Amino acid sequence: MQTLADICRRGDILLDVDLADERELFEFIARQLGQRHALSAPSLRAALQQREQTGSTALGHGLALPHARIEGLAEVRALFIGLRRSLDFHAPDGEPVSRLLALLLPRDARACHLKLLAEIARIFGERPFRADLQACRSPEQVDRLFQRWSDPEPGNDPHFLLDSNRYFLDAEASLRPDFSVRRKVTARF
Repeated sequence: MQTLADICRRGDILLDVDLADERELFEFIARQLGQRHALSAPSLRAALQQREQTGSTALGHGLALPHARIEGLAEVRALFIGLRRSLDFHAPDGEPVSRLLALLLPRDARACHLKLLAEIARIFGERPFRADLQACRSPEQVDRLFQRWSDPEPGNDPHFLLDSNRYFLDAEASLRPDFSVRRKVTARF
């Protein structure tokens, strides 16, 4: 299965993007992905807007995952955007969005792409990941963060964290896309 690091490389990460509203955002995403992958920007914009009309792709905590299924697309395409100013994106928690991962998915081959979407949503739902993402100031830092969190080796699991400001152990369970449970233990000294 593809990972976040597989689909979103350093060149697909744009930070400090200044956009006024959701309409400008979808035009920007469509233009960028259209130019990068020789796709029709107007049809990409329409597909992204149509998907958004079925329900907000905002995940909460200032993050969103706008995506659309595109006819004839052979593989997943991604673009990570860090906004200069947060935008209202009808998030479930009411917070404006400042970080987005836009995805174009092939219309067919649903099972593997649904797993990818679930894995990305799970990663974006992790508090330590969100804190690290917010602290990133360059595409290189975001790329390293994506690689670290996408590493399938259990020994490289970033869920084990040390925080020297606390003095207790904290355990939290996360549901994986395959419905198995991953325990996250945070050692806080």
